[in-house]
Order: sequence, then structure tokens, then C-alpha cells
Amino acid sequence: MWFFLIMNIIEKPSSLSTPVAASEDDEFQTAEVITVAGAHGAHDTYFSFLPTILPLLIEKFSISTTQAGLLTAFSQIPNLLQPVIGLLADRKNLKMLVVLAPTLSGSLITLIGVAPNYGTVALLLLLAGFSTAGFHSIAPGMVGARSGRKVGRGMGFFMVGGELGFSVGPLLVVAAIGYLTLRGLPWLITLGLLASFILYFRLRNISTVRHIENKSSLPVRQVFREMPELLAPIISVVFITGFLIANVVNYLPTFMAREGAAFSLAGASLAVVEISGTVGVLLMGLFSDRLGQRNVAIVGTVASVVFSAGFLWTHGWLQILMLVGTGLTVFISNPAFLAMIQTRFPYNRSLVNGVYMSSSFILRSVVVVIVGLLADRFGLRPVFAWSAAASLLAVPIMLLLPDRSR
Repeated sequence: MWFFLIMNIIEKPSSLSTPVAASEDDEFQTAEVITVAGAHGAHDTYFSFLPTILPLLIEKFSISTTQAGLLTAFSQIPNLLQPVIGLLADRKNLKMLVVLAPTLSGSLITLIGVAPNYGTVALLLLLAGFSTAGFHSIAPGMVGARSGRKVGRGMGFFMVGGELGFSVGPLLVVAAIGYLTLRGLPWLITLGLLASFILYFRLRNISTVRHIENKSSLPVRQVFREMPELLAPIISVVFITGFLIANVVNYLPTFMAREGAAFSLAGASLAVVEISGTVGVLLMGLFSDRLGQRNVAIVGTVASVVFSAGFLWTHGWLQILMLVGTGLTVFISNPAFLAMIQTRFPYNRSLVNGVYMSSSFILRSVVVVIVGLLADRFGLRPVFAWSAAASLLAVPIMLLLPDRSR
């Protein structure tokens, strides 16, 4: 991820500077899309640290699985501000929120390593939540505006950046703790500083405001009247499938540790899922504009249930293969939904994206806490199985969505 960003700075800065007349027939602007995707990866690298070190925090502070899940919820509370940030970004150039995100998030999250108690960890994550709220309400709209008619591909690239960050993060933090111990985590902030420095130069000519000749944003009231038709089924699906995702991402290292795996192997399991997820969302981006975002999301959801069940009831190399399959399929609905939203509301992208992302983050944080409560009561393995089975309930709801984003 970091090499990817360093190589980007060598290229000539984007010529997409001050907003100019544009059209929905614009070509796919690869350099700009990859730059914002790189920012996504740099930012999400740090947020992948939390599920990886969760077993260590549970042991260090003697907390329950529910309390551990609440840490994720603390980091998601500021996402309630995403619609407001998105509304502002449609009118003012807020690209610096994207540029500074790796440094701000990295500083706060790495300080968890030296936090003296559970309350301090919660506060650090709450503050980091403001950074991620600013980033995720703005960045997808920047990508969508530069993807022309290939919005599915653009959202695929954007999610690939995030998945790469989540792939590198677990391996990075495991290695860092191995050499520096948990208290040495703050040294990793240097990577965030480097990423922000690079992004400052790569994004300096890009604006979050999109000026289209003879076109303008819809009135806010009209946007909010039209949103439920698309967002209601999408958010319902996010909630239902969120239980499986919580098990696969937030609790996978904890699950593996309780199954007897060493800390390094538990962290590596999350990296396996995220690396596979990177491939999955990349393929989604390449083919969803042709096959239809809804179709891709349905196939991904059903396949993720099958692979998750296989992971729970197999062992050895076969279990690893099932984990790879789970990673390939469990994340691909999110970029499909982003593509639908970006295409349906092309001139209010940041606002509508902010509503979707804030709802998604908050719902998933609530789900993480619920999974923690259930795990304390019944154990992580049965909750994992129930969550996978419940994801099938999302398929009929997906049939309410348009079969293509354009």
C-alpha cells in the first residue's frame, strides 16, 4: 500500500484542478481514481489494527467480548455527521479531510498501544471516528465524479484501496508488536505522515465540488424525498449481512485465538480474508457494470454464506481455502451499492453517500455490539453460524434494487 502511494507521487499531478464543465460521458480518469483509492488504503490500514489487537486488549484490560465490541461502536459514533459533511463537500472543497485522514487516524489509533485503561482506548477511538467520518463521506463522491459511466469500476478501485489497507494492516501490526511490543505502536504513525504528505501533492488540484455545465445539485429536500426508494433496501441489506461481516472482520482474530491459534496466526487469518477481499472487489469493479450491481451483490451474498459455513466445519488447508472464498465474496456488495448511489444521484454524490455511509457504519457498529453480547452468552462459533445463515434473508430484499446502476 505504501509503495503504491509512493509510486503515485512520481506521476504528474492531476490536471483536474478547478471545477470545469463536465459530462456523464467523461472517460474513466484512472490517475485520479487510483490516487483517492490509495488514500483509502492508507487510512484503512490503521483501522485494521483494532480487530487484530482485540485479543490483546481483552487480556490486558480484562474486558468481555461485549466491551471489546463497544470499542468499534465508539469509533463509529461520529459517522452520524457524515450527511452534514457530505452536504458541505458538495458545495465547498473539503479535500484536506481526505489528505489528513491517514495522519489523524494513525496518530489516534497507534496511541492505543500506550493507553493506560479501557476508557482511554474508547476516547481515542471516538476521536479517530471524526477522521474516518470526514474521509468516507467525501472520498467515494470524488471517485464517482471521475469514473464517467464506469462507476462500478470506480467504486471497485476505491474498495480495492481499502481492502489493501486492511490486508497490510494486520500483518504490519503483528510484526510491529513482535518487535516493539504493544507499547511500540506509536512508531507506526510515521507511515501515516508519509501518506498524508504524498496525498497533499497528488490531490492538490482535485476538488470535492463538481461543477457541471447547465446542471446543478438537486434541492436538499428533493434529495431526501427520493433517497428512501434506493437507500431503504440497501440499508436493510447492510444490517442483515452485517452480522456475518462482524464475525469475519471484527471478531475473526478473537475467534481464532479462542480456537487455539497463536496471536500471529490469528492476525494472519484477517489478512487472508482482506487480501481475498481485495481480489473480490477488484473483480466486482471490472464486471459489475456489465453484469449489473444487483446481480453481483446477490451472488456475493449467497456465496459468502456457503464459504463461511465451509470455514466453520472444515480444518487445515481446506479451512484456509474456505476463508479465502469468504473474503472473495463477503465484501463485494458494498462497492455495488456505492455504484448504485453514485449513479442515481450524480450531482449530490457526497450528501447521499454521507447518508449511506453513516447509516452503514452506525448499523454495523450496533451489530458488532450485538454479536459481542450473543458471543458472551452462547460463544463465538454458534453466533458465527447463525450470522451466516441469517444473511440469506437479505436476498429477497436485494430483488427490490435496480439490476443495473446506469
